[in-house]
This record gives sequence, C-alpha cells and structure tokens, in this order.
Amino acid sequence: MRPNNIQDTAAPSHKIQIRKQENEIPVWGTKRARSALLLGGDDLLLRSSQIPPIWGAKRARSALIRGSNWRDWTNLGDGPAGLIAERLLASDVADYVSFRAVCRPWRLCCTDPHAHGILDRRFHPRQWIMLRATGVSPLRRSFLNVSTGYSRYVDLPELRDHCVFGPTSEGLLVLVDMATYVVRLLNPFTRQAAKFPPATTLMNQRDLGRIHLRMVLLSVSGAGLADDNTFAVHFHMMRTLAVVKPGDVHWTVVDRGKLLFPAMSFAGRFYCCATDHAVMVVETSADRPPRLALAAELIRPFGRIMMDTVHLVDNDGELMLVDRECPINSGIKYNVHRVDLDARKMLPVRGLGGRAVFIGTELSLSVSPLVFPSISADTIYLGFEGCMTSNSPIDLMDGTSYPRQRERSVCGPSGLDYYLSWYVTGYGDTLRMRSVI
Repeated sequence: MRPNNIQDTAAPSHKIQIRKQENEIPVWGTKRARSALLLGGDDLLLRSSQIPPIWGAKRARSALIRGSNWRDWTNLGDGPAGLIAERLLASDVADYVSFRAVCRPWRLCCTDPHAHGILDRRFHPRQWIMLRATGVSPLRRSFLNVSTGYSRYVDLPELRDHCVFGPTSEGLLVLVDMATYVVRLLNPFTRQAAKFPPATTLMNQRDLGRIHLRMVLLSVSGAGLADDNTFAVHFHMMRTLAVVKPGDVHWTVVDRGKLLFPAMSFAGRFYCCATDHAVMVVETSADRPPRLALAAELIRPFGRIMMDTVHLVDNDGELMLVDRECPINSGIKYNVHRVDLDARKMLPVRGLGGRAVFIGTELSLSVSPLVFPSISADTIYLGFEGCMTSNSPIDLMDGTSYPRQRERSVCGPSGLDYYLSWYVTGYGDTLRMRSVI
C-alpha cells in the first residue's frame, strides 16, 4: 500500500500551463550589457525587476539593491518574524517547523520546541495523522492533515527497532522498543521524544513468562494527555490503565482488570468507557493518586458480549459518542450523542453536524467533506476489525448503507476512505497489518 495512490476522486483537477517568454529574460553575456545595468539604465533596471536578480559581484549587488524591489527577508526583524511564527504555530506546527528551518535569524525569533517538554500542547501536530502505508523505506512515513488535506512524507529514523503502537489525539506516536520494551513518545514533526519506563514493569509473572507474546500483550488501545504534565496509556490486552510523567522511574497504575476502551484524550484530559454504563475521566491532583471519576452517564447500558460497541470521537472540538447497537434479531443501529461534560450526561443528536466519522473498536476520526469532497456528510465509515462486519458507509440521515470495499481496487488507486478506514483499525492487530503495509 503506497500513499502516493491516495486520491480524493471528487476533488477537482487543475492544469497549469507555462509559456516561454524569451523577450522578458535578459541575457547576461557581455560586459557592456552588465555595465549598463550597473549604471542604472532605466530600461534595463525595469527589466531586471521582472526576474530574480543574479548576484555576480559585491558592487553589482549594491547597485541592484538600490534600483529594485529587493528585500533582505532574513533581516525581517524580531517583531514581524515573531508575529508570523506565532500565527503559524497557532495554526499548524508543521508550518512553524518549516518557518524555523529557513534561516538562522528567523529561527532566533521563534521558540525552540526542544526547550520545552514533549507534553507542551503548543507543539503537538493535532491535525496530522500517520497513515499505515510506508514510503520508499520503512522509516519514511506518510502524514495527512485532516484540516487542510495536505500530505507529506517524514523521515523518522526513531522508528528503527521499535513497534508503532498507535497515535494519540495530540498527533504524537507511541513506540515500544522491541528489545527493552521501553515506551517512547515521539513528536514526528519537532522530533522531540520522551523515554518512559519499560512496559514490562506492568506485567504480572504469568505474562512475563510468555516472551513470544510480549509485544501482543503490550498492545496500546488508547493513549494521550491526562493533564498538562501527565501521559496516560491503556494496554488493553493486559487490561491496565497507567499514567506516567517525563522523568518518572515507574508507571502509576490507575485501573487494572477492567476493559476500558475506547480510550482517548480530549482537550487535555483522558476519557474512557470504564463501565457498561458511563464514560469515565482520569482525575489527577497533587494530594491524591490518579483515579477514574464519572464524566457522563450513558443513555443505555451496552453489552460487550452482544457485540455492541461505543466510540468516543472528537468531532471538531465536541466530544461525541457513537452507540453501535447490534441486537440479535434486527439490524444494526447507530445512535449519536453529544457528551455534556458539565451536566455529566448524554444528549442525543441527529447527524454529525455535516461531518463524517471513521470508527474502529479503538480509534476514531472526524473529517470534513469540505476538505475531502469524496467523503459524505453525516456518515459513519467503519474500520476493518473483524467485529465491524456491517455495510459501510452508513448515512445517518436516511439510514442507508452500502456494501463495504475492504480490498484495494485492482483497476486503480484506492480512495481516501480506504486509507482512513485502515487508520482507525486497531494497531494491535500486527500480523494482520503486515499483509497490507
């Protein structure tokens, strides 16, 4: 699967025509022509302003500066450069990193991400997701900005000898060292990384003895911020929710023994469905150990053994819950609720506010059809887990659904919905994923 083939088939195509205009390009071939330019002839100066200047000598450069619209952008000044950097950072950290890389004066006007901790939310690539496809090498990955539709490759040598156990809501990557089982947190754009204690310290003696299954047992089904200084990870195979701070020498267990997913970070706090009737939040404070507290009651209890599933999703800044009800004798039903964190209850809503949601058993993603025209509004798309067997996509407005397209088309490149459906498919299914990467 190659990300080069990603296509949004409804997006318009544009062709750019380039015409050669030889008369507009002066020829720098004779001493006389060059001298005339340096003397400031009006006609030549007018023509020279139409193309990027070619600096041949110090004297020529000074003359051109005085006679054209040339600007020394490296000396933009701390005020304007700092304002540009501030606005870029508020919009997209990837553009901020590119701005810093232009030249040293601009870099000095910007805050260095490495001078701050990896949990500093200002530098998180929140809009970017890492697709399952690789580039030319396994260490080159394709990233997609779900707010703009832009994509780019990023070389990540930090992935060497590590398993990628999934993304966070903040756009960070959770890695596990295949030799030491140390958990690392990586910002793929600033290249900041944090090293946490080995995840094997959370295992019991029985699991420690199952060496050939260790990486499977350490599968991560949810990870993200619990507060500004605390990071939470849910290891669903071990049924363990634990938190850690940069610099800690051990994990702190919040809950063990319960099936907690879906689990995700929203607005800097960590939420999960810790019971069959409520959404819970990890509470942290200086005077008490981390604990689970009620965030909102579900409208109905759901039965996991009946294949019912619930899915938390950040829908453009609103925490929402998709209730997928799978009764035995009737068709699958989808109900959408807005999680009212102030009232601690669920509010039924119709549709998704014009957006589309991709859901898997562990991950979810909300996108706008205004950015991706091939995606339908108020529609649910399913991941490729085995329990997601119903048709997809599902139109919430009229209840219609369509036969799902699991495999790539042999006649052409895959559509965007295929890649996003694989994105929300659980990262723990490593063996299955190897057949499609």
